[in-house]
Amino acid sequence: MKQIAKRIVGADISAAMLSQADHDARIDYLRCPAEALPLAGLIFDLLTVSSGLHWFERNAFLAEACRVLRPRGWLVIYDNFFSANLHGNPGFKSWFASTYLQRFPTPPRNSEPLDERSAKQAGFQVLAQEKYANLVFFDREQLVDYLLTQTNVIAAIERGEATLDDARAYLITEVSPFFPSPEPQAFDFGGPITYLRKIG
Repeated sequence: MKQIAKRIVGADISAAMLSQADHDARIDYLRCPAEALPLAGLIFDLLTVSSGLHWFERNAFLAEACRVLRPRGWLVIYDNFFSANLHGNPGFKSWFASTYLQRFPTPPRNSEPLDERSAKQAGFQVLAQEKYANLVFFDREQLVDYLLTQTNVIAAIERGEATLDDARAYLITEVSPFFPSPEPQAFDFGGPITYLRKIG
């Protein structure tokens, strides 16, 4: 984004997440819901959403995106999912499905893909959709730190089913057999990208 933008505005409803964001003179951060941006209309050429649409009130967000985008502006929605595919060890994916997701179930979310009809009703045209993949390397502690950021674990902590320390100790014990050495290992990430353009 920095390579193509003169000004960038980042938004998140979580102060904790915003505290982790990179500091840059060209970036302003707002703590607000995506469905209610405290900004004037028709000010952006490009709006991106990463791994967030499934948490939004979809119709309200699309209306807000249409409001703040200039005519013919772009909305790019993408996900970067953890596939649980550990290169060289298919047993990890089995552990993830049979143990991790049983201990930390996925909270309810709207995982329906954005279809062309809904996009058009909101004032957008779907121009293209594609899938991509990338590798992320984790050592044992980095993987555990990542899993602790997943809403699965956060929801369990918020329900009082575990403390952060308990969840960390549990995950360290569980994933240790998959890390026979301290070297980082490769995990598959990726997801869909949808390119939309504001109509008119």
